Amino acid sequence: MDDTTTLFSIGDPARRTGLSVETIRFYSDAGVVPPTQRSSAGYRLYDIDALARLELVRTLRDLGIDLATIQRVSAREITVPEVAAAHARAVDAQIRTLRLRRTVLRAVTRRASSPEEMDLMHKLAKLSVEERRRIITDFIDSTFADLDVDPGFVSKMRSTMPDLPIDPTPEQVDAWVLATINGRPAWPSMQPTFTWFITALSTRKTAG
Repeated sequence: MDDTTTLFSIGDPARRTGLSVETIRFYSDAGVVPPTQRSSAGYRLYDIDALARLELVRTLRDLGIDLATIQRVSAREITVPEVAAAHARAVDAQIRTLRLRRTVLRAVTRRASSPEEMDLMHKLAKLSVEERRRIITDFIDSTFADLDVDPGFVSKMRSTMPDLPIDPTPEQVDAWVLATINGRPAWPSMQPTFTWFITALSTRKTAG
């Protein structure tokens, strides 16, 4: 009898795949990788194809793919490349979040921040792109509110304002803290700081 027709008891796929017997049973009960058939005594039996699917499940789980998505792959509702692309985007978002958290921790260390400022920077790191853009828009509007400035210039400032980069420099974090804690700054006394703010946000650090 060759490998294409050989059936294995649950201990064999456990040894071959590195998955525990309990995990394979769980995948079986969840319908992720059901047994090929059962023995006359009711024991689960798996063929070579089932072992290959278990290997795939283990790999996808190691990559952080959830079981619901893996079931859709097994049912051929979606392909592995489609899952990989979607998960890569999710990982990119997680990496961005971790980098921002790292930057906040470094900024807190460098600035010897108070608990209040640390909380502020942590909240900034958790904001979405739109929420951060709204902060900058409010900052720009409040800065020029009482000044005789061409409305087109203010509009251009809003539209060209860069977002906080994936791996921001300490200066860029400082700029975001400045934009958040300032109410309506006085002009022209605020002009040097505002100029620095624009420069800091616009100077992007190349991500590695």
